[in-house]
Amino acid sequence: MTNNLRARLAASAGAVALLAGGMLLAAPAAQADGPACATYLTDPLGRSTTDGNLSCAVGATKLPKTDTVCRLLLREVSQVSAGSSDIACRRSQA
Repeated sequence: MTNNLRARLAASAGAVALLAGGMLLAAPAAQADGPACATYLTDPLGRSTTDGNLSCAVGATKLPKTDTVCRLLLREVSQVSAGSSDIACRRSQA
């Protein structure tokens, strides 16, 4: 059981490293729109989470399909309603 846990932790760490590396490569494309998304999640919704901020950062990269990934992460991981995740992700793309 310990080996299975270690394998999962290693896989998770690898996925985070790949995602972070991709975000660093795409960072010049971002125009500081992620904070508008994160502010929307914090102010009216009272949510400030690491996964929410990550979703907004992904949306702000403006790479193909990142708006879809932003919405998916907010809905499925952060448990934000469909309407609120659509608004937040639109703000990250603005």
